[in-house]
Amino acid sequence: MQVRLLSEIRHRNIVTLIGYCQEGGLQMLVYEYLPNGSVCGHLYDNRKGSATRLEFKQRLSIAIGAAKGLNHLHSLDPPLIHKDFKTNNVLVDENFIAKVADAGLVRLIRGSDDAGPSRGFSNSVYQDPEVQSMTQFSESSDVYSFGVFLLELITGREAASLIPTESREYLAHWVISTDM
Repeated sequence: MQVRLLSEIRHRNIVTLIGYCQEGGLQMLVYEYLPNGSVCGHLYDNRKGSATRLEFKQRLSIAIGAAKGLNHLHSLDPPLIHKDFKTNNVLVDENFIAKVADAGLVRLIRGSDDAGPSRGFSNSVYQDPEVQSMTQFSESSDVYSFGVFLLELITGREAASLIPTESREYLAHWVISTDM
């Protein structure tokens, strides 16, 4: 059921689910191919060589595309909460058009409701602190993750490397108090 719903999502800024296979207790999802990989592969030096230098116009285009993709997910009826929005889950095509990836996969893998408990999910700098305290994901928690995504897009650095370990759960407070 969930795979069928995911396969019906069509938007320029969402990675398209082309098909799936379920055989012998294994499941496989087939998505459109995006040759330029994830945004994080173009922002950080990933030890495989230097990261591609993204110009300001490309970064702006990526931010707008990712925002449009996330907005589309939230405008569905019922809204689809991504729950794992981060630079690794925003892919770019051959023209550097941003496409949100892995939308709905957390729900598919965990078998939980979109607004359901967040237990079992790792605490990361992308996760809204309210998710930890209220144990629920929402459109607002995706927006928080998008803000962290923007921070990384602007600085070109991983948010986790920008923040002292003891401050990671309070990223928003840290950003406000820092002269970057």
